[in-house]
Amino acid sequence: MREIQFCELKLKNINNENEFYKFYLKTIQNKVVENENLEIPNKKYEICYLDILDGKIVLLNKEYIQKEETIEQELFYDYSIAYKIYNLILDIYESIEDEKNEFNELYKNERLKKNKEIIKLKQQDEELFEKALEKYIIIRNSEIYKRYLELEEENKRLVMENNILKEKYKSKIQNNNIGFFNRIINKLKNKRLYE
Repeated sequence: MREIQFCELKLKNINNENEFYKFYLKTIQNKVVENENLEIPNKKYEICYLDILDGKIVLLNKEYIQKEETIEQELFYDYSIAYKIYNLILDIYESIEDEKNEFNELYKNERLKKNKEIIKLKQQDEELFEKALEKYIIIRNSEIYKRYLELEEENKRLVMENNILKEKYKSKIQNNNIGFFNRIINKLKNKRLYE
């Protein structure tokens, strides 16, 4: 787990560590709805140690971290697995704090059990990532997907053509309306001239 400085986060309106942590706790989810579009799978969730409020462990999308150095960076593919690991790590660090105050084997055994669970979850995340990558490659290389891309391009072209035709139609109607009103005005002028 790598350490991130507060200034290395990409934040829009939050400059205060307390504000950020309150916002973070309020918005962290235990599950993320996956995007159904075909995109290359990538590992984008990171559990890191953030240097706010005497140090906090946080689960972030790597997009929100601008730190270039990737030493000790560990990314996860599946958010729900990353969230479980995040909670186990929080439990381990809390028990370490308790262990400092009283020397108890119970905490040590519990920590070892949670470490084993973290290892299993990391393997599960890696398997999910490999399956998603394999699925992506199969779909990407299929004839159906190639045909889908062709149809999507044709659809874009037809939408552009349709928009051009709509504009032409609007300008033609406006010109016809102007011509119609001009004819009425001319008739009225001619009628007045005869009178």
